[in-house]
Amino acid sequence: MRTPCEIVRDLLPLYADEVCSAESRALVEEHLSECPGCGEYLKQLRAGEMETELKQEKDTVIRRQAKRFKRRSEAAGVIVGGIFMIPILVCLIVNIASGRGMGWFFIVAAALVTAASLSVVPLMVPEDKLFWTFCAFTVSLMALLGTCCLYTHGTWFRAAASASLFGLAVVFLPFVIRAKPLEKLVAGRNKAVLVIALDVILFANMMNMITINSKSVVHTLLLAAVCAAGVCFLAADGFIRKGGDGE
Repeated sequence: MRTPCEIVRDLLPLYADEVCSAESRALVEEHLSECPGCGEYLKQLRAGEMETELKQEKDTVIRRQAKRFKRRSEAAGVIVGGIFMIPILVCLIVNIASGRGMGWFFIVAAALVTAASLSVVPLMVPEDKLFWTFCAFTVSLMALLGTCCLYTHGTWFRAAASASLFGLAVVFLPFVIRAKPLEKLVAGRNKAVLVIALDVILFANMMNMITINSKSVVHTLLLAAVCAAGVCFLAADGFIRKGGDGE
């Protein structure tokens, strides 16, 4: 009596892996000699297993290479960070030995931290390199401007900082807003409208900081009103677009 194909096909995975008993192997081989359909099914099963094994091996190799690259990248980041520490320590020793104030030391340290944000951070951060590099560079740049302004006893920090933020936003914000850390915050929103609205706000802030010490209060208020109207228009446009998409 011929064994049903359903029973044999249940045994074929064990047969292909060579883990079935001798009786089951004999039964399967006897059936395969008489059933081309089950023989073809066995070929497909073995081909699928080979493809799965190759995929697993490929994933293993990719993970190993990623870990190796991560270790090398972190090591390079540590080395570059150590190189940046050398002039900071030299400047600190010179300032202490000469008895001068620490102003230049803080300026040099802030400047080197700004440079490190563009070189060390991309090497040390495993994911979302552009986002974290942008954040680190922005913070370090604000610290550098603040340190220089404080040391020179200037009053230009607000104007310089607001102009720098606006310039950075215009160039990098369209890319940064797509980063994974911001996905939950901007999910379901029109990213283009949001970017334009933020640029308008930063532009208004820059113009207000530039004219804050002048006597042109009317000009400042008018500019702020125009920018606020632009933001409202963009927000309304995004809401209308979203509603239209929902329909």
